[in-house]
Amino acid sequence: MQKIKTVEALRVAIIKLETRQVAEEKLLRDQFFVTYESLKPVNVIRAAINEFLTLSDLKEPLIETTAGIITGYLSRVLITRNSKNPLLRISGIIAQYGITNLVSKNSTKIVKVALRFIQSLTSTSKNG
Repeated sequence: MQKIKTVEALRVAIIKLETRQVAEEKLLRDQFFVTYESLKPVNVIRAAINEFLTLSDLKEPLIETTAGIITGYLSRVLITRNSKNPLLRISGIIAQYGITNLVSKNSTKIVKVALRFIQSLTSTSKNG
């Protein structure tokens, strides 16, 4: 930094420093807001989920397994319907296990069939 020799040079240096201080204060406030928003629990969870889902190695098996578990559980609920009958409950558990395995192992085929079905519904509604 140069030595200031005149009053006018001192005023100019002060104005420059004040301008720099205002600019840095604005940057600091902006960075604080960004940090504050990123540390909110909802945003932390959202970022973690997005990061997890972007891992392509895990994405497809996770979706397949989740679909299998959900369909298996729904099939068990549909079969047992809160029944107290032990045979019906056992058959619901067996159905849940079988459907979970079936869906998780054949999810790509199931998705293709579902897409064809949806396309046929949309094409008939457009033609009709």
